[in-house]
Amino acid sequence: MNIHANFTGGNIRVLKIEGTDVYIQNEIRDTMEDWFYWAFCVEGAQGQTLTFHFDKRWLGYYGPAVSHDLYNWKWQNEEAAPAASDTFTYTFDKDESCVWFAHNMLYHPAHFDAFCKELGLEQLTLCKSERGRDVPYVRFGKGDEQIILTARHHACEATGTYVLEGVVRELLREPIPNTEVVVVPFVDYDGVVDGDQGKARAPFDHNRDYRFDETAIYATVRAIQKIAADKPLRYAFDFHSPWHLSGLNDGVFFPQKYSGIKPLSRLSCLLEQLNTPESLPYAVRNTIAPGVGWNVSANGQGRTFGAYMQNKAGAELACTLETPYFTCSGTPFSAARARELGRCFALALREYHFRNVKISFTGDLLYGQKLVNEWCKTKEGYDFLPLLRSSLCRLPDSDYLVGNVESPFAGEQNDGYTHDRYCFNTPDEALEALKKAGFDLLSLANNHAMDRKQEGILATLDACDRAGLEHIGLYRTREESDEVFVREIGGIKVGFVNVTYGTNAFAHHHFLGENEKHMIKMTQPEETLDGSIHLLLDLDEIERQTNALYGDEVNPIAAPYLERLKEEIQRTREKSDFVVMLLHSGGQYNLVPDAYTQMLAEKIWEYGADIIVGNHPHLILPSTFENGRFTAYCLGNLLSSTPGYAMAGLPVNPDFSAVLNLTLEKKEDGRIEKHLSFRIFQIMHDPDRKKAPWVVDTYDQWAKDPYASYKDAILFYANRFMPGMNYREPMAEYPIC
Repeated sequence: MNIHANFTGGNIRVLKIEGTDVYIQNEIRDTMEDWFYWAFCVEGAQGQTLTFHFDKRWLGYYGPAVSHDLYNWKWQNEEAAPAASDTFTYTFDKDESCVWFAHNMLYHPAHFDAFCKELGLEQLTLCKSERGRDVPYVRFGKGDEQIILTARHHACEATGTYVLEGVVRELLREPIPNTEVVVVPFVDYDGVVDGDQGKARAPFDHNRDYRFDETAIYATVRAIQKIAADKPLRYAFDFHSPWHLSGLNDGVFFPQKYSGIKPLSRLSCLLEQLNTPESLPYAVRNTIAPGVGWNVSANGQGRTFGAYMQNKAGAELACTLETPYFTCSGTPFSAARARELGRCFALALREYHFRNVKISFTGDLLYGQKLVNEWCKTKEGYDFLPLLRSSLCRLPDSDYLVGNVESPFAGEQNDGYTHDRYCFNTPDEALEALKKAGFDLLSLANNHAMDRKQEGILATLDACDRAGLEHIGLYRTREESDEVFVREIGGIKVGFVNVTYGTNAFAHHHFLGENEKHMIKMTQPEETLDGSIHLLLDLDEIERQTNALYGDEVNPIAAPYLERLKEEIQRTREKSDFVVMLLHSGGQYNLVPDAYTQMLAEKIWEYGADIIVGNHPHLILPSTFENGRFTAYCLGNLLSSTPGYAMAGLPVNPDFSAVLNLTLEKKEDGRIEKHLSFRIFQIMHDPDRKKAPWVVDTYDQWAKDPYASYKDAILFYANRFMPGMNYREPMAEYPIC
C-alpha cells in the first residue's frame, strides 16, 4: 500500500500507520497561518478498510471528496454531519487500486484544458511562473472595454474555478457588447500544481500583492496589472472560497467595501433574483458588510485584486465572490451547481450592464440626544456606521440614493450637539457614514433647518460639501436658491425640488430676515406668522384653516409661496425628463395625511411634478396612485433613537419604514416610463438600551427567523404603505407598478 501526494495538487504528510489506522496531517509549507487544505492518493489498498486520522478537524460535513480519476469528484457521504471531523473510514473495493481523497472537490489545469477544448477556446501563456511554468489564460470577445475574470489567487480555493467556468460559458453564449473578456483561471499556478495552500504565503500571497505604488513580486500579478492597463477596464471579478466551514462560510457571499458599495449592492440583488433552483443558493443577506469579521479593509484601499482594479485600474465594478467548499445554505456543493451559480452570475452581470436608472428614497434620518452623546460617541470622536451596517446589503442598491436628514450639522461650537429632545445638531461623522453607506443626495428643507439658526444652515451646507454629499432645500445665497437641481442619471435628466411646511419657529422663535428668505425653500410663512398653519394642531382644525386660507381665493400672504413653488417646478420641468418633489409636510405621528398636505400635493401635481415623495410624520402613511400619479405621503423613519414601543397607544410602529424605489426607462420615442417598488426596513433596538439601534431589511430579518407574528407585522406595513395591493408574503422588493 502506498499513500502519497505525488500528483497535481497533492498535499499530505503520513505520520504513522498502526494496523488499519493511518495518522496524517496536511503540509503547511510556506503558509504563515494554520490552514486546512490536503489531498492524497491511496494505491494498493484493495479490499481493506482503513481509518484516516488527522491532527485537526479538517474534514467537511460530507467527509472527504473522493475520485477515481483525479477529475470527477463526489462526497463520501450523502448525509451531512453536524460539524467538522478529524477522522474518516473508507472500505476499498477489490477493484479500487487507486483512490484520491481531498479536502474539497479539486479543480486542476486538466479540467480547464477540457473546458477550453469543448468550447474551442485557445489557451495563451500569461507569463512564466516563479517555478518556470507557463501560466495559462484565455481571451475572447472584441470591444473597446474589457472584463477580467480571475480565480485561485489562493491555490487551494478550487470552488471559485468551477464558478468561473459557468461565467465564461454564459458570456460566450451571449456576450456583453463591446467588451473583451480576459480569464486567468489559476493566478497562483505553481500552488495549484504543487498542492500548496496558497493562502497567507510568506511574505504575502498573490491576493495581497496588488500594491498600488510598488512592483508586484509575483509574475502573474504583474501580468494581470499590465492587462488591466492595456484598455479601459469595465468590470473585474475574482472567485474565491472562504474559510474551512461553519457560519458565514457555509453560504455564497460577497464581502463589501465602502468603495464601490452601490454597484456591488445592485449586482448582488440581481444575482439573488436570477438565482435558479439548480444553482448553489445565493441570498443577499449573507453579504459581509465592511468592517465585519475578517472584512476589515473596509475602505477598499487594501492590496487586494478588487481594491486595485477599482481604485487603481478604474473598473466600474470590481469584487470578490466567495463560494463555500462543502455546503451552501444546506445544499451540498457540486461542480454542476457551482457552474450554474457562475451562469447566474453572468446573467446578473448582463442585467446590471443594461440596467435602467434606479433612484431610491428613504424615510427620515433622526439623530437623537442619546444616540449622539452616548451610543455613537467613541474615544476618538463619533462612529455612526454601526447604525446602518446591517442594512448595507440592500440599502445602497440604487444609482442615486436620497435621504431626508432632520438635523443641522453646525459643529459642536454652535451651542453644542443635540442636548434637547426636539432641537438637533449632529456631528459631521454622521454625514460621512451616510456617504459610505451609498447616499448621494440629502433633502435639508425641514422643520429642524433652523435649530442652530442661520449660522447652522451655512455650516450644514459646508459639512455636506466636505462629506461629498449633494444637498437640496437649503441655500447660502439667492443665486444658489434660484438654480434648479437637475442631475443626469444613466442618461436621464432628473430634477429634484425640496420644500418644507415650516421650521419649528413656534418653539425656538428663530425667524429668517427679509433678505434671508432664500435660505430655506418653504410652502408657507414660518409658524406663528400670518398666513401659516401649525401642523401640530388636530386634523379638524388644520382642515378648517386650510379651507380658510386656500379656499376660493388663496390668502394674499400665502399666495406668493405657492407661486414660487409653481415657478420652481416649472423651471425644473423645462430642464428635466422627470421631476421629483421631495415634500416635507404633515403632523408628527398623524395616522393619515392632513388637509394642508393633501392640498399641497394637489397643487404640486397641477404644477407639473412626476412623483411626490413625502416625509416628516415619522410613520408609514398610506400612499396613493391615481391616474399615473404616485404620492408617498410619508416613508416613516429609516433611523431614530426613540424605540417604537415607547410610543404608548400608537397603533402604527414608527420603527418601520419604506424605502421607495423609482426605476426610469427611456423609450426610443423619448418617453420616460416609470416603475415603482419598495422595501420595508425596521429599526432594531437593544432591549437594555445599552447600545445604538441598527437598521435591518425586514425580508432578510424574517428569512433568518421566519416566525408568523413577524410575517404579519411586515405585511401590515407593506399593505399600509400601498393599500389595495394585498401583499401576502414578505418580499425583498414589493412591486407597485
